[in-house]
Amino acid sequence: MKTLTFQEKARLLIEKEVNCNLCLTVDQQLKYYPDLLIDAKNYYPIDEDGKRDDDKGEYPEIFEFWAVSEWLGKKLEKKGEVVFKMLDFIVWGRQTTGQALYMDGIIEEIARNMY
Repeated sequence: MKTLTFQEKARLLIEKEVNCNLCLTVDQQLKYYPDLLIDAKNYYPIDEDGKRDDDKGEYPEIFEFWAVSEWLGKKLEKKGEVVFKMLDFIVWGRQTTGQALYMDGIIEEIARNMY
């Protein structure tokens, strides 16, 4: 059996566990429900060192929203990523942008332990 490369594992993870891009949908929801992220996992103010600081910290900047499987949502949450439920979706608030999902550091980290 062929051994999968690191990138192949990450691509398989994305193909299997990421359902669709929800950027426009979540953006619209946030216009009408600005408190949508209040109950999101790992969405709290953090300081410059990445530690929680409710007094002086800033909320994580989210660039993209992706519908993910429940399994991936739990993995992302354990890694400190912003995850929440909206409508019938598990939503990952991706804090990076500009590269393919399979190249995202957190996805690479999760894929490392798969297959």
